Amino acid sequence: MYTDEKVALTKDLSMQLFGSTDVLGQKVIIQDNERMVCAVLGGLEHSNLSFGYWSDGGYFRQWFDDWSNGSYYTVIKLHKGVDPDVFQQKMLEFSEKASDENIKSIQYYKLMPLTQYHYAHFNDEKAIQFNYLIFFSLIGALVILCSLFNFLSLFITRLRMRMREIGLRKVCGSSTKDLFALFSIEYLLVIFISGFIGMMITELLLPVFRRLSNVSGNIYGEVFLYFIGIVVFSMILLCPFIVKSNIETLNKGRKNSFHKVGLVCQLIIGILFIFCTSIIMKQLYFLNNADLGWERKNIATFKHIYPTDNLNDIGDRITQMSCTEEVLNGHVGLFPKGYAMSALFKDWDGKQDSVPDLMMECIKEGKEVADFYGLKLLKGEMPKTDDRYKMAINESAAKALGMKDPVGKKLVGNYDPFTIIGLIKDFHTTSPAMPTLPVAFIGEHGSSGNASGAGTITIRYYEGKWKELKENVDALLAKEYPQIKYQLVNVEDVYAEFLQSENTLLKLLGFVVVVCLLIAIFGIFSLVALTCKKRQKEIAIRKINGATVKDILMIFIKEYFIMLTLSAIIAFSVGYALMKHWLEIYVEQTEISIWVFVSIYSGIAGIIAITVGWQVWKAANENPAEVIKSE
Repeated sequence: MYTDEKVALTKDLSMQLFGSTDVLGQKVIIQDNERMVCAVLGGLEHSNLSFGYWSDGGYFRQWFDDWSNGSYYTVIKLHKGVDPDVFQQKMLEFSEKASDENIKSIQYYKLMPLTQYHYAHFNDEKAIQFNYLIFFSLIGALVILCSLFNFLSLFITRLRMRMREIGLRKVCGSSTKDLFALFSIEYLLVIFISGFIGMMITELLLPVFRRLSNVSGNIYGEVFLYFIGIVVFSMILLCPFIVKSNIETLNKGRKNSFHKVGLVCQLIIGILFIFCTSIIMKQLYFLNNADLGWERKNIATFKHIYPTDNLNDIGDRITQMSCTEEVLNGHVGLFPKGYAMSALFKDWDGKQDSVPDLMMECIKEGKEVADFYGLKLLKGEMPKTDDRYKMAINESAAKALGMKDPVGKKLVGNYDPFTIIGLIKDFHTTSPAMPTLPVAFIGEHGSSGNASGAGTITIRYYEGKWKELKENVDALLAKEYPQIKYQLVNVEDVYAEFLQSENTLLKLLGFVVVVCLLIAIFGIFSLVALTCKKRQKEIAIRKINGATVKDILMIFIKEYFIMLTLSAIIAFSVGYALMKHWLEIYVEQTEISIWVFVSIYSGIAGIIAITVGWQVWKAANENPAEVIKSE
């Protein structure tokens, strides 16, 4: 029983409870104890650790609308200079020497800096994983590099096409300094106009990005530095091409070496980006539609229902509803996780001395739950309610125990030995990006009744009937059982929250892919179009000498397809190595299918073929005499 009867509320919770922040002296009931509000805490918008109130015990606690919330945080402030890893080791050593079981439990504590907690996989409030933000940033940088290189290539190609103008200006007295100033102003003018338009678009899209990524703060300083960096970097790249010596060198070049190198680099960047983004989006789509090892569609469950005195009656009434296909009453739901306990097994058949003890999650359920959710039994059978000291384990548990054929083997924990009677295919009740942990379904082992009380009600409804089911259940409980507090959820919707990071990244990438595709298509189209225009004289001469449109087209197509093939080999090799390494962080992985390579290559080849064909067709149908005369 706490002696201090005061509590500090966050600003958000204060508004939620009282509709105002002027609440000092107000009373709130927490765990049946009346507390007086002594402070309102603000400025927590960017906190790494969210909470609803700060109580006298020196602990933080979250606050949700449901009655059963019990999420506490233990926060430790270390002295300056203390190494967290060393402190963690000392806690472990201290717990091993202690005789008190409560103190021994310290060995299971894992310290984590608050800055890491914000993006930890078990933080339900994170919008997107930190590594996904890194991926998005790298992809954004690649888009910027692609667009910058595209613009530089176009500018320099146009510069080469203006050699006659440059020569005339030099004849009329223009110095290299004057030419440098002219082209620099032209270049910077385009950069600044683009920057202004870009900032306008950023202002429009920034609220959406912040909502999706949960990233906030002032960005204008960083944007200014980024813009200055782009200007400086691009000018450094541009300078060698607009000084006197390099202009003359470019003018003498007949093999278009710069154009070819530029186009190859542009193709490598574009193909690499499209390939990497395609694999990332394919993996995210795969995670959203992966086989979890259990059926989650058209299932609803009471995440919380209290009291449970009328559970059987409520289950029977729901069974009679026309939208209901099947009801599992009085059992622990598989997802969202109901009651589960952890058991430490210190010995089992075939255990080696060097193998550590195994902590395994134990669900006190059996065949009924497995059948309802469609769990796949690989060997043996599931335990029944009255099966004492029998269990079925998943593949991860069998692997951790070192058992190839676990059925019939025994495990020793704090109770009498358990006998393994079944092996279940691994199933995910967390994100498929996380590894499955050892899990066991256990029958009765001497305790009376289900450890979770009466369990809950899980409902399978007919396709498209979720809204009707929710309305009917709400109406039933409001009228017949107004004293019951509950939360009925759609299992598929709740599971989608696990993939919040993946879905957010998918939305962000969707926008970036469109932008990059436009940049790549425009870049390839523009470079090919400019080159074909520059080679109009060559096309006219070939036509005069008897070459057909088909002959001329094949010459150009062959040249560009050699560059495309070379670019694709480099880009696909680099991209495959990067994406193969990236996919290894996931337990469930999509395949890098051959059709991805073929589709990207074919798509870009089609763009090049259309562009070259169109330009060559235009040039081939022009009057050769007029073309040569204009040159």
